[in-house]
Amino acid sequence: MRDTFARLAGATALLLACGETVETIPDDGSTSEEPSTDSSGSNPSDATTTSTDTVADTPSSTDTSTGPDLACGNGIIDDGELCDGAELAGAVCVTEGFDSGTLACAADCTALDTRGCANVGCGSGTIDGKEVCDGADVGGATCESEGFSGGAIGCDATCGAFDFSGCAGACGDGMISGNEVCDGFAVAGQSCVTQGFTSGMLACEADCSAYSAAACGQCGNGIIDGTEFCDSTEVAGQTCESLGFDSGVVSCAGNCTGFNFTSCGQCGNGVIDGDEVCDGATFGDATCVTAGFNSGTLGCTADCLDFVTDACATCGDGVRDGSESCDGDDLGGESCASLGLTGGTLACAPTCQYEFTSCDIPGVPFGADEGYNGFVLQPPTLPCDDISATGTPTGLTDDNNIVVPMGFDFPFYGVDYADVNIQSNGVLRWGDAAYLGFSNQCLPTVVAPTTNNLYVFWDDLNPNVGAGEVYYQTLGAPGTQRFVVQWDVANFGGDALDLMRFQVMLDQLTGQIQVCYPDTINAGNAANSGAEATSGIQRDSAIAFDYSCNTPDLTDGTLLLYLPL
Repeated sequence: MRDTFARLAGATALLLACGETVETIPDDGSTSEEPSTDSSGSNPSDATTTSTDTVADTPSSTDTSTGPDLACGNGIIDDGELCDGAELAGAVCVTEGFDSGTLACAADCTALDTRGCANVGCGSGTIDGKEVCDGADVGGATCESEGFSGGAIGCDATCGAFDFSGCAGACGDGMISGNEVCDGFAVAGQSCVTQGFTSGMLACEADCSAYSAAACGQCGNGIIDGTEFCDSTEVAGQTCESLGFDSGVVSCAGNCTGFNFTSCGQCGNGVIDGDEVCDGATFGDATCVTAGFNSGTLGCTADCLDFVTDACATCGDGVRDGSESCDGDDLGGESCASLGLTGGTLACAPTCQYEFTSCDIPGVPFGADEGYNGFVLQPPTLPCDDISATGTPTGLTDDNNIVVPMGFDFPFYGVDYADVNIQSNGVLRWGDAAYLGFSNQCLPTVVAPTTNNLYVFWDDLNPNVGAGEVYYQTLGAPGTQRFVVQWDVANFGGDALDLMRFQVMLDQLTGQIQVCYPDTINAGNAANSGAEATSGIQRDSAIAFDYSCNTPDLTDGTLLLYLPL
């Protein structure tokens, strides 16, 4: 078809004045004539004009110096037009070298459209008339001569155009054509997965004859290929350390799309992982006993790779070590007087904790752990300060808490803290700003937060009732200061006028903790005197002891004394 339009574009149409002949000159050099009627009405069919001297310069379809007239489509052949709509200047399929059919005008009026024409001789296998090709006779044309990369050219059913379906497209144009299997990244919906691989991007061979799987990967073959990060034991040189962990051996995920960190360790997360033997307070099944001692608290090195046995001890060897208060005659330089028990003779119990029975203090031991010994007293006068007129109000309401500075560093279970967390429900907490709920439990408790708590009167209390308030104040000279917290509160739902009062006094110099209970009665309440409360001390879910739990032992005038070891 492209050759047909080329010939039409090369044809010269001669428009003559009335009475003259309209002559079409075929591209094969022959002259065909169609008679026209002159002004007299005669038909000068015998007159033939062969001279081309008077042929005007008529624009061809390839002439770009002038475009189609803006009147194209008005049915009149204007300047620059070869035809217009049904007006073909007398041309028909026969005059154009065809046997039959319907001739038309091109849409831009610059050429004749012969696609509706046909040759009776089409199918003879020989090109004749206006045929571009006929069967196997393609006039010497090839796929390559027509702009393709290869293949076998054919002829369409009208003999008016070539059939390019057997030609291969220009390989590399990114479009699959002819006998191409693929072209560039055009892979006809195929992928590495459809080709039997597990990942990657399928491409095409350079000659477009087959797929290229060079960028495809097969997970599990031990080779990093395709889009894989790793494969089996091949991890591209990565280690747990290079990936942000502290220890362990990195491996590859089962689908080869990422790394498996389950064998890597992160020291400080509280979980024993990687090459760690411990992490923080997590020791697995290890204890001081498994480490060869008979008491104490195991520790962990900063890199989580070894145990610390400094707090472990062998009770009975005559040497005070680990968490021992004493061992035999080794009292660590302490005496009844130095521990605040007035006078008498301090001794060491077989458990390597102090024995106070020969001291003068009129108190009764009620518990001990690795940090404190507890005593209960009923002194004539309670030592805790009343700060209701001088203390700072916390403004605590029902079920909340506040963190405040103490004015000095205070050691709780051997760790210094500058601030304390005051809870509305009768608890002090160190090292954590979390709120502790109102439902008390006996000690040790696993109710969070479980660490570093002094349970003064752990119950459902409401400082927001009546004139209720919780106060705090730092008293004394630097070096010998004391920090006081005082609750003037009612039990939840209790009397708003008859409030309870209890206090805590933290001694900067000795580290002792005194808890005073001047008034534990909230008129007519079943929870009076600690009948529904917990009073005690706790380091964690394993180290703790209490004085009372849901028993009315916190009577008016009671003093609890916690002496640090």
